[in-house]
Amino acid sequence: MPEQIPEFAVRTDRGADVFRRVDTPSERRHHYECIATVFEEGGAPQVIAYHQQARQNPERMIAAATRLREMTALGHVFSLGDPRSYPVPDTPRARLELLLYLDFFRQWQIKELEIARITNLIQSGGQLKPPDISRLFRLLLDYNQLSHAPFFIEAFLPYLLHISQQKKDDRWQNAAYSLRMVGDLQLRAGQAKSSLASYEASIALGDNAFRRGLAVQAAYAAGDKGAALHHIENYERQWRLPEPLAKIKTAITSPDPGEPI
Repeated sequence: MPEQIPEFAVRTDRGADVFRRVDTPSERRHHYECIATVFEEGGAPQVIAYHQQARQNPERMIAAATRLREMTALGHVFSLGDPRSYPVPDTPRARLELLLYLDFFRQWQIKELEIARITNLIQSGGQLKPPDISRLFRLLLDYNQLSHAPFFIEAFLPYLLHISQQKKDDRWQNAAYSLRMVGDLQLRAGQAKSSLASYEASIALGDNAFRRGLAVQAAYAAGDKGAALHHIENYERQWRLPEPLAKIKTAITSPDPGEPI
């Protein structure tokens, strides 16, 4: 199915979130991952990319959002308890897309149950271990659940920061991974300064090119030139600067600000 329909979109308050299906054959399972948000600005579609697939193919993200608007079966009103009301797709591709959305609906409900379970656990004084915390934030990130995220960030960020300060992560770096995903959620929500702090806490538990690059992007988004240069310098000491980060370096070191990146 991913070969026939590599991306599909669902409506959100911001516009449309574009997802891809990720298969794990060795575990005989799959999940869905939000890779972009498409919205209208000035009468033209804009793409916020969260994944390389979206950055390299913005036109496909827009096409997925367009299909969402134009496919009649996706806007069909029906009752789960009344088969007579079920949508009837009129093309082979539409039938395949309907099956894809049906599977997505099932996994969305599982996600909602898990979020409700953990919410109740927290409210009743329960706790999660680092592997469970990282699985929770992966779930929030995969489904781009920016409205749910603040509650869980408030619940778990102090604990994760304590682990970062003590530098006592587990062998799988679950705390570092969670902090990186907290930073991702904060950056998507427009909280660049907070996301920078989360990325830096993640780096304190284990540096790598991906985390360091995210810190550069967050610092740039926050307008913190000093932090951006600091992370660029640390990046260049260990790895070759990729083009997106090189553009940020040029933007903050050039005497002519030019066009914003």
